Amino acid sequence: DGTPRAGGWLQAGGLALQVRHDAAGAPLAVRAEPGRLQVLDAALRWTELQWSAGGGFAADAEIEPIAVAPWLARAQPQFGWEGDLTLGATLRLRLRDGSDGVEADVVVERRGGDLRVRDNGNRLPFGFTDLRLALTAREGTWTLTQGVAAAQVGVLAGAQVARVAAPQRWPDAATPLEGVLELRVDHLGTWAPWAPPGWRFGGSLRTSASIGGRLGAPEYVGEVVGRQLAVRNLLEGVDVRDGELLATLRGADARVETLRLRAGEGTVDVTGGASFGAQPQARLELVADRFQVLSRVDRRVAVSGRADMLLDLDAIRVDGRFGVDRGLIDFTRSDAPTLDPDVTVVRRGEVAPEPGPAAAPPPRRRVAVEIAIDLGRDLRLRGRGLDTLLRGNLVLTTPGGRPALAGTVRAEDGSYKAYGQNLRNERGSVIFTGAPDNPRLDILAIRPNLEVVAGVEIGGTAQSPRVRLFSDPAMADAEVLAWLILGRAPTEVGRAEAALLQGAAMALLAGEGEGPTANLLRTFGIDQLTVAPTGNGDVQGTVVTVGKQVGRNLFVAYERGINATSGSWQLIYRVARRITVRAQTGEDTAIDVIWSWRWN
Repeated sequence: DGTPRAGGWLQAGGLALQVRHDAAGAPLAVRAEPGRLQVLDAALRWTELQWSAGGGFAADAEIEPIAVAPWLARAQPQFGWEGDLTLGATLRLRLRDGSDGVEADVVVERRGGDLRVRDNGNRLPFGFTDLRLALTAREGTWTLTQGVAAAQVGVLAGAQVARVAAPQRWPDAATPLEGVLELRVDHLGTWAPWAPPGWRFGGSLRTSASIGGRLGAPEYVGEVVGRQLAVRNLLEGVDVRDGELLATLRGADARVETLRLRAGEGTVDVTGGASFGAQPQARLELVADRFQVLSRVDRRVAVSGRADMLLDLDAIRVDGRFGVDRGLIDFTRSDAPTLDPDVTVVRRGEVAPEPGPAAAPPPRRRVAVEIAIDLGRDLRLRGRGLDTLLRGNLVLTTPGGRPALAGTVRAEDGSYKAYGQNLRNERGSVIFTGAPDNPRLDILAIRPNLEVVAGVEIGGTAQSPRVRLFSDPAMADAEVLAWLILGRAPTEVGRAEAALLQGAAMALLAGEGEGPTANLLRTFGIDQLTVAPTGNGDVQGTVVTVGKQVGRNLFVAYERGINATSGSWQLIYRVARRITVRAQTGEDTAIDVIWSWRWN
C-alpha cells in the first residue's frame, strides 16, 4: 500500500511483486512494482525491476544519498570521522541473450558536503570538490572511469577499457585491458593527519601511467615524479628535505631512476628496480654521502657508505658498509617519558573501546642483515660525566630476526667527571657480543698529575655496571678517595678537607646527574676549582685555586689566598709518572723539578 513498515534496522515500503507462469507452473515473468527498501541508513529505491523468459533482466534503481561519516565512524570509532559528505548511486542494467547483451550504467558520486577528521579538538577537512566512479558497458566494451578532487588529498583521474570477445559476456582475468591513470598531490603535507604522531611530510607527487596487459595481470607504462620531498620528525631528529624522485613503469617492472634525499650537508641516493609478477621482488642500492641520519641537538650523526637490499614475499636481505663522518650523542638529559604500549588513552567525551580478540600476528618475513659500521674519527659521546670520542668497528646482524652487534668500541681522548674532578680516560672499551643494549664495559678513568695512580674503574655490563675505586699501588678506599678528591695522601688532610671527603663519599650514593658545581665549571670552561686551608687550617689561610687542563700532561692554575693582595700562576708539566716540572710566577717566581717516590 506504499506505507513504510518499520522493522528495527530494516524498513520497506511499496513492496508488490507480480509473477506470471505457464500451465506447468514454470515462471514466465517476474515484475516488482516501484518501491523502496532501507537498511540502517542506506535506502534503495527502484522504478523498474523485472525479468522475463527470453527478454532478459532489466533494472533501474537508485541508492539515495548516504551520510558517509557515520559509516566510517562505525568501522573506525577511534579515528574521529565527522562531516556531512553524502554519496549517491544510480544503476541502469539490461541483460539480454548474446555477448553484446549487457548494457550497464553504474555511477557512484558525491551529492554534497565534505568529510572531516577530528584530531585533538581540531577538525581537519578533506576539501572534496569531486568524487565520482562510473562503470558503463555497451556491445562488449566495459569502461571504468574515476575522478577524485580534494584540496587536502589531491587529484585522481583515470579511465580503463576492457573489451570482451564474442561469445563471452562478462570480463575475466584474460580480458585485454587498456587505459590511463593520473594521480597528483601538490602538497603532501596535507596528509599529516593520517601520518603517525610526530611525523610530517612535504613536497609534491605526480603519477602518470598508461595501462595495458590483461585484467588479471595489468601492465603499466609511465612514471612517478616527486619534487621537494621532505620527511620530518623533530622529536626523533629526522629532517630529510629537497627529495627528488623519478621512477619509471614498464609492464610488470618498475625502476627507480632517481631518488635523492638531502639531510644536513649530505645526500643519499637510491636506485634499483622491482617486478610485480607472480613472485614480486625488489632490488635496491643505497649510497650515502655525509647523510645526516639524526639532527637533534643532542643526537647528530652523519654517515657515508652503501648498502644492497633485496625484498621479496618471504625475506628481506640487507648487506652494506657504513662509516660515521661525524656525530654527537649526548645523553645528559633523558628522553621524555612515554606510555607503555598496553595503555589506552581515552579523550573526554569518548567511550573506551571494548577489548576484542587478539588478532593473529602476520607471518614474519625472514630478515637477514649484515652491516659493517666504522665509527670513524669524529663521533663524540657525552653525558653522565662522560665526554669522549668513540672509535672502533661493529657488525650489525639479525640472527633469529633480532638485532645483534659484534665488535669493540674504544673511548679515546676523553674525560670522566666524578667526585668533582675531571678524570682522564686511561682505558675505555665497550664490547658488544650480542644484544645492542647490554655490552660489556672495561673503563678506567684516573685523575692526572698525581704522584700515584688513582681513579675509578667500571666493569660489568651496561645494564649491571660495577664501579669501584682504583689505585696503583693498591691502597684502601679511604686513601684512594683522598688522592682522587684532594690530590694528597690522607695523612696530609686537615679537618676541613675531611669534611669534603665525607661529602665525596656521600656522592657514591647520590645517583646520576650533575650538580650545580659541575654546571658552573662547564659554563666557565675550567676543570678545577678548590678551596683549601693552608697548614694552620684557619680561614685566614684559605687558598682558592682555579685550574685548566690544557693538554694531556700540561696543567695551568691560578692560586690566591683570601687575604692576599695578589696571586700566583702555576704551570705544571708532567714529564713522566714520577717526574714533574712546575713553573710559578707572582709574589714568588720559581721553577721546580719534582721527583717523587712512595713506599709503604
